[in-house]
Amino acid sequence: MIFNNALRTLLCCLTFSALLLSVLLVGCSSNPEKDSADVEKKSASKKQGDTEPGSKAVVLSSVLPAGPVTPNPYLQMKPNVSSQVENSFHSATAAMQQKNWSQAETILQSLATTNPNLSGVHLNLGIVYRAKNDTVKAADAFNRAITANPKNLDAYNQLALLKRESGDFSGAEQLYQKALAVWPFHPESHKNIAILYELYLGKAELALPHYQAYQQLLPAPDKQVDSWVADLQRRVTGGKDAAKNDQKAETK
Repeated sequence: MIFNNALRTLLCCLTFSALLLSVLLVGCSSNPEKDSADVEKKSASKKQGDTEPGSKAVVLSSVLPAGPVTPNPYLQMKPNVSSQVENSFHSATAAMQQKNWSQAETILQSLATTNPNLSGVHLNLGIVYRAKNDTVKAADAFNRAITANPKNLDAYNQLALLKRESGDFSGAEQLYQKALAVWPFHPESHKNIAILYELYLGKAELALPHYQAYQQLLPAPDKQVDSWVADLQRRVTGGKDAAKNDQKAETK
């Protein structure tokens, strides 16, 4: 159990940092991240609860809206940017992949100054600051990313991680909820808020439907999360059974 909880927390911290290094200026250009695009292509072509041939059936989640999965609104925004801006951004993300944080910071700061409305620039600058353990500047950059584009789901999640790490669990919860208000079909927001509910707020019953939503929105269920869901279901069911037994004892 301790190992599973530690792994869950680590995945929550790393998911977006790894993903965002491949983002080209989502909400600022024409190349969305591949993982989210693949989820949307497969999810949009089927109704909720459908499964791929040969895949394990996924329990329907009560926190997902009825009807087919809608497109990610963040990925639908494709402003035109110059080739110079794109090349500079590529250089910055290449430096980030090599963990050359100082070089990436210099490039991104220049881009942020000349292109303050490019949400992806602020987002990645925040990731750089976070890697350099400057949480104040990181939070400011993530907030700027959200201001530039209120549909930047990744910025909400990155800022939520900072708040969770600082012990502001309520603030983190609110940010995940804001992300899901923008797009209720965002898999990573469901997984991250589920981890927050289960491991940090002790709200297993609230975590379970978000884990189920995450599984439902993937092209095929995540086997690791499958084990988390099974464990959580046992605990939730066990708690309800214990409560029923207590009530019976009180009436005797």
